[in-house]
This record gives sequence, C-alpha cells and structure tokens, in this order.
Amino acid sequence: METSLEGDDPPPYVPVNDAEEIVQPVILLLVGHFIRAHTVDGTPLYELSRDIQASSTSEALLSQVSLERLIHNVRVSASGMPRVSHRSRHIFELKHLPPVISTGYPYCLDAMSRHSIGNLALKSASFPRSGFKIVKIQPEKQDGFPKGYRARRESLKEGEMLFDVVKKRGHYEWMHPDGNRIAVDDKTDDQHRLVVTAPVTRKTMDAMIGGWCLRIWRDSIKSKNEPHKART
Repeated sequence: METSLEGDDPPPYVPVNDAEEIVQPVILLLVGHFIRAHTVDGTPLYELSRDIQASSTSEALLSQVSLERLIHNVRVSASGMPRVSHRSRHIFELKHLPPVISTGYPYCLDAMSRHSIGNLALKSASFPRSGFKIVKIQPEKQDGFPKGYRARRESLKEGEMLFDVVKKRGHYEWMHPDGNRIAVDDKTDDQHRLVVTAPVTRKTMDAMIGGWCLRIWRDSIKSKNEPHKART
C-alpha cells in the first residue's frame, strides 16, 4: 500500500526500483524489526516480519521470516512542495530448515522478487577459517527414486559465491568475490551495525542485507539453544 505526505523533508536515502541502480556507502542499524539508516531521523529502509534477535525461544525457532525493502520516492507537487510516497517490496523469505528436510544449507534466503539475485544460502567456512559464505543455490533433480516417489529431503545445488564473510576480532568483513571489501558487520553496545564501504548495485545490497539478517538470526537461534542443551 502506498502513502504520501506533502511538506515532509525528503529522506536522506531515496531508493529507485532499479536492480542495477548503484547504492552509495551507508551505515545501517538493526533496530527491533527495522533496518534503519544511521542518520538523525533514522529512516527505515528494510523491515522484517519480526525481531530476529530478541524473540522468545519458541519464536526464534519458527522457520520463516519475511524481509521487505521500504521504498521512499520523492516528487515535487504542482505547488512546488516535495511529496513523499512510501511503499514496500517483499524481497526475501529467511528460512531455517530442520535437518530432516535440508541437505547442508539449514539457513536460506528464498527470493520473492524477480529483480533479485536469486535464492541464496549461508554456508559455514571450512576449518580453520572463521566466518561464512553467501552462495547461490538452486534445486537439484533427485535421481534413483521409484516412479511417483517424492523425496522429503530438499536437494540443493550450490552455485557461485556472492559474498565471502571473514570473521575477525569482534567483527565480520564482507568481501566481494574479486577480493575487495564492501562492508563491515559489527556489534557495539548490543547494536548490530552494517557499514557498507563501497558502492554496490541495488540487488547486491538487498542480498547483503538478507545475508546479514540471516547470520544474526542463526546466531540468535544458536545462543537460545545452548542453555537448553546444557540443561539436557
């Protein structure tokens, strides 16, 4: 649904609906279920269907969270006043797949927009490295099953790497496949922050936001499971 306000100051960050549009460096904060620009007014740029870091144990284990991009368009009215319209675009579903139906990718991003990069997954780095990768995935045809049999396990084929995320002291560095750093992901005073340090396309930004949220959600689920395991 679109709304508009005349006379409002234009937001500091004005998205356009072009997947190849270049987005300039920006600092983003996860505040509740909103992702906001680190500005005086804290313009909300993305919205999750629920808080992925402060949910109860039962909520944290729910298997799906929606991610929408909040679009703010600024136009000048006939009177010369700025007119700001607001709407949202559903870009990803964050999914936590239990072992019975996943094959190595328990944390995934299902693309909800035809303008997105595609379906993605979080893949843990191989020992001794610390961190993870965000990779493209696609369904893989299951062979060797009797005719008419539907396998319950989801078979996914790994594609190209989108981000190589390296864990360092107290933060993560998001690297492009060409080896250049494009963002730093850290947490200070219980505040998750993503500092985008290089210009990226809109669809790359959407994918990075989705991967960032997926990592935070995964860590939240793990932290809530650890006390339970200690008691059992």
